[in-house]
Amino acid sequence: MLNRRPISHLSSGAYYKRKKAGLIFWAIIAFAVLAGAFHFFGKNLQYALNVNSGAANLKKGKLAAATSNFNKAVNIKRDGALAIDGLGAVALKQGDFEKAEKLYTEAIAAGLKSNKTINHSEIGGQFLDAGLYRYAEPEFKHAVALNQFDAEAMFGLGSCAHAATNLDEAIKYYNKALQYNPKLTKARKNLSMAEDDRNKGAIYYLFDRNGEPLARYNLIPGQGKKTYILDQRAAHITGFDSEKRATKEGIEKYLAEYIPGNRIYLTIDSKMQNTISRALGWYKGAVVVLNPKTGEILGLYSQPTFKPNTIDHDWWDVVGNHNKPLLNRATDKLYEPGSIAKMMTIASAYEYSIDMDKIFPVKCPGHTYYDNKIFWCWTKHGKVKSLEETIDSSCNIGAAELAFAIGSPRLTEYNTKFGFGQELDLGFNDTTRNLRISIPVKTSSAPMNDRTKFDLAMHACGLSYEGHSYTITPLHAALLAATIANDGVMMDPYMIKEIRNINGKIIYQSTPKAIKKPVTPETAEKITKLMINSVEDGIGQKARVNGISIAGKTGTSGKSGALNAWFISFAPAENPEYAIAICGDSEGKGMSVAAPVAGDIYKDIFK
Repeated sequence: MLNRRPISHLSSGAYYKRKKAGLIFWAIIAFAVLAGAFHFFGKNLQYALNVNSGAANLKKGKLAAATSNFNKAVNIKRDGALAIDGLGAVALKQGDFEKAEKLYTEAIAAGLKSNKTINHSEIGGQFLDAGLYRYAEPEFKHAVALNQFDAEAMFGLGSCAHAATNLDEAIKYYNKALQYNPKLTKARKNLSMAEDDRNKGAIYYLFDRNGEPLARYNLIPGQGKKTYILDQRAAHITGFDSEKRATKEGIEKYLAEYIPGNRIYLTIDSKMQNTISRALGWYKGAVVVLNPKTGEILGLYSQPTFKPNTIDHDWWDVVGNHNKPLLNRATDKLYEPGSIAKMMTIASAYEYSIDMDKIFPVKCPGHTYYDNKIFWCWTKHGKVKSLEETIDSSCNIGAAELAFAIGSPRLTEYNTKFGFGQELDLGFNDTTRNLRISIPVKTSSAPMNDRTKFDLAMHACGLSYEGHSYTITPLHAALLAATIANDGVMMDPYMIKEIRNINGKIIYQSTPKAIKKPVTPETAEKITKLMINSVEDGIGQKARVNGISIAGKTGTSGKSGALNAWFISFAPAENPEYAIAICGDSEGKGMSVAAPVAGDIYKDIFK
């Protein structure tokens, strides 16, 4: 019999072939499962990494990078609620409220219940700290939509409502915040403040340097939207907020983004405003008072003025007045400087060590001729023996002869050193948004490259004529005096001392800053002595005050019948606390109009 294998048994080769095929099949299945899992989990990992990176960049303020991260996440997962939420937060930081609201709504619709990666209460808090309530409110509302028991978000909404003067709503939110977190002391503090504001019927938002109120919101119907405490005495500083014409001026205009909601403290002194407004009286013109050591504007007054509390009622009388009461003559009107410019002529002479013995004495017959043009002095001085006598008498011919020795390039140089032709701005940098808050001042101008002796003589005396412009604002004039008072260092003038948000946190705080050093302390000391003599023995005597050492210089400019009266000064001369510029607009001569006003101011300050 033949030996046969059972038909159920395969050959060893076939068996192994089948076994190998089976292994390959299961390997393919396993690979497919692993690949799918890797794809699934890898996709989610990439999504999570991009969301986390976007959140980190958002927190750092790197908005372009955050946008890129969140967009990559959305490309991985179209309905990714976290990524959509992140894009909404970016849009809000960019100021696109409509887009932010749309994206936030979309994120919630996509299933967003909470977002631990992006803390919307925290973002809202950042905006709140910066006093940017319209940016903060959407974040807090979104945070509450994700978690209705978020005490911080409720506090934030209360602060935003408080800032907007909606006190009933603010009190409601503060109470909810305390309900969810009884230990939230800041909510308790703000609740008390809101209730107090409601009882007073007003919210004070503008203050002077000492915390005295300058303006308030009225919450009681029939009282008008706002009240300006000093009324016309600080009208050109506070400005106005018209209810009928949607028109703003002054601080109301320049700091509109910080009003309402924030507490704005100015460098202005209310008592100083009362003093300078009384002293100027009915004279048309302007007065500026500076702290020479810091650049702080302590007082600023323009006449004629207006009543911001009744601006809507008085509107047509005000805008139709040919004297232009809305014009801030302290910062927005340029005047010919006249003899106060002689301070820069003298500064140049001292700095370049001009030999006075080669110039003086000078004969002043009341007028002379340069380049066949008549050049006037304001009176006949006869023999002017020295530079001291030139300043005491404010002799134009003496100043002209000094200028010839100095030369046009050097005079031009010192105009530049004292800030002519360069912009002044009383605003500040908003570091939160990298913006410049501008409060502009008209730019003073001085002659450039005088071609003739007549040009140079006019330049030395601060005088203009056709094609030869010399102009200055009263603010800049006060800065000239302040620079001499401060040992030759010019400080950057400013009017905003500090801004606090609704919760008392400082948003902005001023820092005194030197911007120029036109002359040496030695030159400043020499000029100071000349200015003291001008008040004690010269034509500035009407500014004298017993017991106070005043350094001053008169000036007169303009045309006969419309003369501008100047007086710049500082006191006490030995340790200056105040630098003052007075300009009487078409009011007469500096020695008879402006100097007495200065004396009245100093009497009141030092009484």
